[in-house]
Amino acid sequence: MATQQETIMQHCPSCGHERDLTAMRCPECGSFYSKVIELIEQEAAAEEQASLKGRWRRVIGAADKRHALAEEYRQFKAGLTLTAKFTLWVIVAFVFALVVTVL
Repeated sequence: MATQQETIMQHCPSCGHERDLTAMRCPECGSFYSKVIELIEQEAAAEEQASLKGRWRRVIGAADKRHALAEEYRQFKAGLTLTAKFTLWVIVAFVFALVVTVL
C-alpha cells in the first residue's frame, strides 16, 4: 500500500527528476514548477483517457481483452444521451436498408 508521500510524487517537466508536489523548485535542475503546465498535462491525460485512441490502448493493453472491451462498451453506452442513441439507431437502420436493397 502506497503512503501519502508516495502518492503525491511526480516528475519534473524539465529533467524528469522525481519530485514532491509541495515543492516549488526542482532540486536537481533548479527549474520552477508551473501549475499551468501541470493542469494542461492533466487535461491532456483526461482527454486521452476519453478518446477512442485511449480506449483502444486500454483494451489492447489489458490481460483479459474480452472483459476490457465489454467494460469500455458499457462506459461508452452509459455516456450516450437519448438523442445520441436515437441517432446511432437511425444510422444502423439506414445502413441495413441499403444492404437489403442491394441484395
